[in-house]
Amino acid sequence: MPQEDKLYGWLLDLGRVEYQRTRAWQRGLVKMRREGLARDTIIYVEHPPVITVGRDGHEENFKDVEIEPVYVERGGDVTFHGPGQLVVYYIFNLARRGRDLHLFMDRVQQGIIEALAEYGIQARQDSENIGVWVGQEKIASIGIAVKNWVTYHGSAINLNTDLDEFLQIHPCGLESNVMTTAAKLLGGPVSMSEFGRHLIHKYQEIFGTIFEPIDLEVLADEIESQSGGNVI
Repeated sequence: MPQEDKLYGWLLDLGRVEYQRTRAWQRGLVKMRREGLARDTIIYVEHPPVITVGRDGHEENFKDVEIEPVYVERGGDVTFHGPGQLVVYYIFNLARRGRDLHLFMDRVQQGIIEALAEYGIQARQDSENIGVWVGQEKIASIGIAVKNWVTYHGSAINLNTDLDEFLQIHPCGLESNVMTTAAKLLGGPVSMSEFGRHLIHKYQEIFGTIFEPIDLEVLADEIESQSGGNVI
């Protein structure tokens, strides 16, 4: 648990938004964060169906996809995003957090593990495969990119995801049947908004940061009002 004084950040809850649009917003926020015009930001979003391929993608893992994949900057191989999955993006300035990417990744995963524990799901990290696991099944995938010590991209948490969508790929280079969801484990659907509240509470403790909700219009006004100075 960090011992430093509390910091302040933003929580941007977008609802369901097309993947490429959110990707563009991330890029803008990375630039703004680097310039001191944005705070460390967590984005919640649910995407329409999309296949993304990271820097370590291998074609044999997505040769049977039914939709054109999107090639992205994050680490990792291929994965699926779609309805029922909470995707979390992290725009964090690690230059202000010790420049320790491994610690940051551990904290990202720990928040998910602690949020799942609120539902009685005992999740864990894996020594060989990044992500969050329940037994021998994977419930959350992690893929981070870093530019000038500012992070972007993030995690995909399978809450109510249709697992059949993973059958067309080898997610993260693994067999498709390795994936699981909270709904499958609990025998019923999980409220994404409720899970999001648990997760942000965990991240506030883990990162020593109070994440205050902000919407896109307010964010635009904030940047305009701060154009003559930094917000941090």
